[in-house]
Amino acid sequence: MKRLKKYIIIITVLGFLSPSINAEEFQNEDPVYHVVLIWLKTYRNEMRINKIIKASKELKNIPGVLEVSTGKVLRSSRVIVDDTFDVSVIIKFASKDYLKDYLVHPIHIKIANDVIKPLANKIVVYDTIIQE
Repeated sequence: MKRLKKYIIIITVLGFLSPSINAEEFQNEDPVYHVVLIWLKTYRNEMRINKIIKASKELKNIPGVLEVSTGKVLRSSRVIVDDTFDVSVIIKFASKDYLKDYLVHPIHIKIANDVIKPLANKIVVYDTIIQE
């Protein structure tokens, strides 16, 4: 009986010392990609495209952002390809919880409201979980 009590105490102590299940689940989450496609008010305006690309680099300073990739549209003759947008911003997050935090982060709000929205005619966003 004494031996059983010892094992129960050891298991209980180890339970408190080990990371919680929620933290472990969070670490094992698949990354999330936030894909933003932007159509400018002035079609293919290089100066405005570069302004969005430059400002978007600041998004790397938001917690949970693993990568920020920006670019210009790649023209295509294939019918299935939509090449009507002007600029893209693709952001990789550690988890969907970081995406939620990003959406209300002051850096994101400032770039969206002060740079992107004034230049954009249309914005389309796709969020996807990548299973690596």
